[in-house]
Amino acid sequence: EKQEWWWLYIADRKEQTLISMPYHVCTLKDTEEVELKFPAPGKPGNYQYTVFLRSDSYMGLDQIKPLKLEVHEAKPVPENHPQWDTTIEGDEDQEDSEGFEDSFEEEEEE
Repeated sequence: EKQEWWWLYIADRKEQTLISMPYHVCTLKDTEEVELKFPAPGKPGNYQYTVFLRSDSYMGLDQIKPLKLEVHEAKPVPENHPQWDTTIEGDEDQEDSEGFEDSFEEEEEE
């Protein structure tokens, strides 16, 4: 006996392309929260997509909802951040590590 399943995905109807990977809903709960991941559009602007919930067992129960996104210019990626500082205050062994990378190069040459 076949169990009823559902498929959830985001598509661009105008371009006729899938925006997200289809998510297979295998539970028969009244509500379920899922996360659909997809890449952000390449350019800033307003985008209109469609969210589809499709049954693989019943006709006439599919749900189609509009999804509107406003995409902004990406923020610049920081080059330095205090969290990325690997130096340790008061570490006496830090002086010994100054030629650390050079020691690997010498071993590779042999």
